[in-house]
Amino acid sequence: MSLFILCCSIAVSSVAQADAIKDLYETRVWVTSQDKKERSEALQQAFMEILVRVSGRVDIAQSTDYPEIQTAIEMATRYAQQYRYLKYKPKSGAKKNKKLILWVRFDEAAVTNLLRKNNIPVWGSTRPSTLVWLVIDNRGERELIGNNSQHKARTTLIRQARHRGVPLRLPLLDLKDRSALRTSDVWGNFESTIMKASSRYQTEAVLVGRVFQSYGGHWNARWSLYADSRRTDYSLSGSSIEEVVRPGIDSTAEALASRYASVGLSDTSTVLIQVKDIKNFSDFNRVTKYLKKLSNVNSVQPFEVAANTAIFQLTTPAGRLGVARAVALGHTLVTEPVSTVPIPKLPGEETAEDADKPDPIVPDLIYRLIP
Repeated sequence: MSLFILCCSIAVSSVAQADAIKDLYETRVWVTSQDKKERSEALQQAFMEILVRVSGRVDIAQSTDYPEIQTAIEMATRYAQQYRYLKYKPKSGAKKNKKLILWVRFDEAAVTNLLRKNNIPVWGSTRPSTLVWLVIDNRGERELIGNNSQHKARTTLIRQARHRGVPLRLPLLDLKDRSALRTSDVWGNFESTIMKASSRYQTEAVLVGRVFQSYGGHWNARWSLYADSRRTDYSLSGSSIEEVVRPGIDSTAEALASRYASVGLSDTSTVLIQVKDIKNFSDFNRVTKYLKKLSNVNSVQPFEVAANTAIFQLTTPAGRLGVARAVALGHTLVTEPVSTVPIPKLPGEETAEDADKPDPIVPDLIYRLIP
């Protein structure tokens, strides 16, 4: 059984989908006025959210190990690139004093430099997606939360996923899902059945949650995260359903960030990437833009251009493996087998013709452009 579960996990992750998180450095904060003091406090709150989202670490804003981060939070205004107030008309029953939203965008380069300077991971905008199977047991009545569910747990999941920058998937719960597994399968955490049903969604991680309320009124949750061919279990309790649902997303964000976020100071390495099937300037421009958006890539320069192929030079603190992982999450390039490297000749074996030939360029990674 364990071998079967492992194989299922690998199968899911090998074809996993990823999303590019839009507005990664933007957020919104509720305010009551445009008062300067309140704006300063709101900017600090927004900055802390961005630091958590980009680093993947929930403790970054509170940790005393990073005094420079604490100082930066106090001076959050310096990192804000743009902000404006948005009017909000509250719904019936909502808080009447919350009628304004402060929208703010922070400087990506400044935030990245701050984190790297303090040897803190930086998680790029291309991130693996997570499928959530969640069952709510309200004293015997169990509900499987789907994409169209009206349960407040769905709202909590979506909001927290946006807060942490986690691309989230909820099951359609259509005929195909219903025939693949039952609510009782999720509640029993039958791994093989769950992983098999999850394969249609092709996500990097699968999160299984079972939430129930005790007779004393407290909420409890048991979470299981399947990612990287590993399973992690943990239990929670709280006074509200939100208190036990939000940590499910938090733990997923931290687990994925530990794999895909890289720690790097000013030192960078050079990685050569060869891309085949570049047929025109539009393809070339598309590849260039894509490579520039990869996680932890500082710069992209054309190194060599030939018929239907090009080699790009990337500078990155993540190295070859970090770049390969980032590319694997996208839908633009597919891996090509590396050509055989020519065997170097010993001194005395070179001919005059050999001496005139430049050394062959051996790329670190080879890909083919997906049409």
